[in-house]
Amino acid sequence: MASSRDSSSSDEHETSLNTSDGDKKIYHRHSNHQIQRLEAYFKECPHPDDSQRLKLGEELKLKPKQIKFWFQNKRTQTKTQSEKADNASLRTENMKIRRENEAMQHALTTVTCPPCGGPPLGQRERSPYLQKLQAQNARFREERDRLSNLVNQSEGHSNPNVNALVYPHGPPLYPPASNNPHVAYGTSSNYLVEPPSLVGEPYSRERINIAQPPQALMPMLLQRFQPPSQMEKMMMTEAMVTAVTEVITLIRTEEQMWIKSSIDGRLIIDQKYYEKTFPKVSHFNSSSARIESSKEVSVIPMDAKNLVNMLLDTEKWANLFSTIVSEAKTIHVLESMDPQRNFSKLMYEQLHILSPLLPPREFMILRCCQQLEEDVWVIADVSYHQVASDFETPACSKRPSGCLIQALPNGHSKVTWIEHVEVNDKVRAHRIYRDLLCGGFGYGARRWTATLERMCERLSLYSVSDFPATDYPGVVGTIDGRKSVMKLGERMLKNFAWILKMPGKAEFPQQNVTNSSGIRIAVRVNEEVGQPAGLIVCAGLSLSLPLAPLQVYNFLKSLEVRHQWDALCQASPVTEVARFVTGTDNKNCVNILKPSSETQNGDLMIIQDSFIDALGGMVVYAPVDLMTALAAFSGNVDPSGIPILPSGFIISSDGRPSAAAELDGGLDDCKTLLTVAFQILATGSTNFDEDQMNEWTTKVHTLVSSTIRRVKGMLNCDDGQ
Repeated sequence: MASSRDSSSSDEHETSLNTSDGDKKIYHRHSNHQIQRLEAYFKECPHPDDSQRLKLGEELKLKPKQIKFWFQNKRTQTKTQSEKADNASLRTENMKIRRENEAMQHALTTVTCPPCGGPPLGQRERSPYLQKLQAQNARFREERDRLSNLVNQSEGHSNPNVNALVYPHGPPLYPPASNNPHVAYGTSSNYLVEPPSLVGEPYSRERINIAQPPQALMPMLLQRFQPPSQMEKMMMTEAMVTAVTEVITLIRTEEQMWIKSSIDGRLIIDQKYYEKTFPKVSHFNSSSARIESSKEVSVIPMDAKNLVNMLLDTEKWANLFSTIVSEAKTIHVLESMDPQRNFSKLMYEQLHILSPLLPPREFMILRCCQQLEEDVWVIADVSYHQVASDFETPACSKRPSGCLIQALPNGHSKVTWIEHVEVNDKVRAHRIYRDLLCGGFGYGARRWTATLERMCERLSLYSVSDFPATDYPGVVGTIDGRKSVMKLGERMLKNFAWILKMPGKAEFPQQNVTNSSGIRIAVRVNEEVGQPAGLIVCAGLSLSLPLAPLQVYNFLKSLEVRHQWDALCQASPVTEVARFVTGTDNKNCVNILKPSSETQNGDLMIIQDSFIDALGGMVVYAPVDLMTALAAFSGNVDPSGIPILPSGFIISSDGRPSAAAELDGGLDDCKTLLTVAFQILATGSTNFDEDQMNEWTTKVHTLVSSTIRRVKGMLNCDDGQ
């Protein structure tokens, strides 16, 4: 009896609970409804946390321990089945290789010389040919070295800019040659911020990592990438044709291919039907691997042809999705017989969102665009692993994903976007972001379409010839000044999203903040144009608040209470001196704020860019001195060269069904995931000692701690709520 129970304990039909005497077990057999619900949940989230198990148990009338044991047994069963399938596949492949080996050995014993039909050449006969080949190789090597020297001499021995390759769309980390003894908070001017009343604890310098010139494996791989051979081009072309066909099928097949998620109701791919339609081997043979899939349809306020061109231009694409794409680089553009209708390339991308707690995702992908009809295009992406054979095993692999773009009247486009990714969660996401990632709202199709819609609305407002009725020009007198300020705000959002990767980060856990993830501090040396040169210290913190995202957003935007939490205001109220709406929602705008009190260094203004969409929002701001502000307002200065150092907040729903369904809340269990990050210019010099480093890191740590405590106190979100 016991053995039969043990053999079925890994089965999904029952779980066991220990009784109080420790000797007997009570076995509970699940109903068909319970099994179906558990199976559906397992497909999307094989590692539920305590709160997820509790909710699922309440729904199915099961105890949390029963839910826990069922998922443990299911994971064990899945791993065993996967190993059995892998072993069978390996045995079959081994037998095939053995037979091929035997066939080749037999062929070698009977091989004949093709020209004369005689016996094969022996080692003695082959020696002259080998010597001849070696001599040719030596001559070719000398010729290559000679040509290389000539090229170096003609170019003045110039070396490639490694930083431009590694960070084509983000700030580099090389030491500058500037001298500034002051500590400034988020600006190129040296505004000193008075330390908040909260006393910070000093930290030893060895816990801080000074960011060095990047030595990541992927950028190094890009440096030594050679143009693909003809065979590689054929393989790439075949992979892209397959990807385009699959994306079209996924988009146009509705009922059987797509089902509603059992967690949050969004559309996901039915993996059983998918595997029958597109047989393929999973890239990750691990119990921690999972599939993310999603689909969204949106109407975008941009002409279809212009939208296609922006998505195919790597730089424009990275700027369009600057809050998602942190790095992007075109590796190779493939030739096409009809470039007007077909375009394809190999590219590298790095994605990152929301928080320093979430690691970036890296992909080497093939991107292909094909015009299906006069006003219909499809763009397909798929991971290409052959190029990265010597790169470490990636944590993600993109199955054929992409979008279908259809031209609509009035310069609009209908975009159907799908995301389909294999993720190997070797390191599990932080608990406060686990629901967001497992539910698919992290990197899902909805984030891409919401960002695309918001950015296209913003771009359409760049070209207006007069101030819209929703604007308040204030101190900005010209339409060129308005455009300059909007571009400056866009650059602030991009830079702020980039710093959240926090290179060289070190963590300082806060013991007293139960809902907090701990403050992370990163130090970098910067010489990027458009940012102050010198040593920059950045600190970030992510936490969960029991409030709706819109409620938190409105609080951070409120001018009436801002001086109570923002150290830049120095406890003095601020007034709005200009406002430019950046979308159809008036909450999305660029504001110019002026504190009522003057700082010790003169007049100070704050430029702020903020937005809110279906998944959350950002409030990013930076102080500027009066001369810098006037240069930006004039419209006569390129905004990309104005030095600015943004800080701010990222607001996100927690990924649970209630929060995703209604952004503005109204439900008791609706929560917000909030990330705050501040940057300070510590010094313009690269020479500093340990005491100075301790002082700077203590100041930025104290600034973040005091700000978040004030915000939580004003929102009545004390620790423990």
